[in-house]
Amino acid sequence: MMGYRPFAAFAVLTASTVVCADVDDRDWCITYTDHFEVVSDLPRVKALELVVQLDQFRAAASALLPGGSREAAPPLKVIAFERARDFATVFDSTHIAGFTRPSLDQSLLAARPDPRGEHLNRNTFHEYVHYLVRSRATLNLPIWYEEGFASYLSTLSIDPAGIVTVGRIPYAYLRGVLLLPGLSIPDVIGERFRLDPRRHDLSKVYGLAWAIVRFLHHAEDDNGERYASRLGDMLTAIDNGASSEEALESSLGLDTEGLKGRLKNYYDHDQLPVFRFRTETEDRLAFRRDCLDAIDTRKHLAEVAALHHPRFAIDLYESILAGKPDDVDALVGLSRIVSGRRKSELARQAHRVDPTHPAAIVRMAEVEVFACQANSVDCGDALPKAISLYTEALTSDRHRVAAAYGLGILSLYVERPLDALEYLRAAYARAPWSPQIHYYLGEAYGRSGDRKRAVPHLRKTAFWHPEESWRQKARQMLARLGEESAGVNPP
Repeated sequence: MMGYRPFAAFAVLTASTVVCADVDDRDWCITYTDHFEVVSDLPRVKALELVVQLDQFRAAASALLPGGSREAAPPLKVIAFERARDFATVFDSTHIAGFTRPSLDQSLLAARPDPRGEHLNRNTFHEYVHYLVRSRATLNLPIWYEEGFASYLSTLSIDPAGIVTVGRIPYAYLRGVLLLPGLSIPDVIGERFRLDPRRHDLSKVYGLAWAIVRFLHHAEDDNGERYASRLGDMLTAIDNGASSEEALESSLGLDTEGLKGRLKNYYDHDQLPVFRFRTETEDRLAFRRDCLDAIDTRKHLAEVAALHHPRFAIDLYESILAGKPDDVDALVGLSRIVSGRRKSELARQAHRVDPTHPAAIVRMAEVEVFACQANSVDCGDALPKAISLYTEALTSDRHRVAAAYGLGILSLYVERPLDALEYLRAAYARAPWSPQIHYYLGEAYGRSGDRKRAVPHLRKTAFWHPEESWRQKARQMLARLGEESAGVNPP
């Protein structure tokens, strides 16, 4: 029910499929830690090295991230492939270096090595930054800054003494990007929500974003003051609706006309200083490692493939159901991908097989809502059933917040805004950056008569929802609350 946006590095999704039938026949294991779980076919030693380095990266990067950590952040599953061709098979692309898919239940992160088996950690760190930012910040960041920041932090390294180094530069790459003709800084920083591979050469755009962010974090203005001291003002202005170009000039005194020249001069030096600081690292990392059977392997691969390569995910789920037709996880997973009547039939079958299974309960509630939407004149028993199912799912640790989000929306539908506030606040605590949650929370405050609290949430939607239809809905609701002249304009 929720409109999240995935963040994909070099996300060109038109490449041909690489055929590799044995991706699910390899030895896949899952390693659990307090902060994430890693599903991987890497050899045991390499898999555990990745887990340790990812945990050290988390601890070190925390000192450089905006905001504070939140206990309500969603759990994270990381998928790490040993072979680049297997990554290409699962996601139907040779161009994706990785992606992060936020969720109220469990966020997913996937990264690939290059064809020679290198750069897996760097790509994983890049995607992990996206997750960590979502887990801490309440500000919404423009996509150019977030991608540049993720690339900037992905160079972070920690030596055995606990000294962290951040800001290392691939000089040749960034200098080459800055010399490219036709690469426009205003075009890149003008992107607020997503980078479109149909309009951008993403490898070049990511390089320019990296160059800009590294410059902003390390360089000084003409008076010797670091731009980093005013970065918070710039990002707050953007979060409050200003364009990146406006915020750069008002907060940092940088106009886009001269920025490219400044960047070229800055990166003309061969040895730019880096930041170093000490961090505390754990001598031992507590973990549990379990290896997966064929069915569980296919479930994990299907779950992560569903967004980018639904046909592959469908084939995996179908292969499970061919031998185990009452597998509830496969029934629910397949129900989320297929269309038409079959999605409802699969959800109902899953709920019949195990009416206590939390995922089946949530999916059944969603199906009832779909039935209501399809017959908006008379929902019959659909809404009461959905409300009952979501209420039942509130007892599930994994699905509790998603159920609360669903109940919040339905409470608005049945004119119970105070109940909606209670449920939507739980969703907001987990994903305060989500413009869609902000919309419903603003609507709930508005209907409860609390205009003062409604307006900031609706403005968030008007400034940050990636879909124009939602931004327009938020502007219309603001107008109904008497905010016609609030300066809320399409970004």
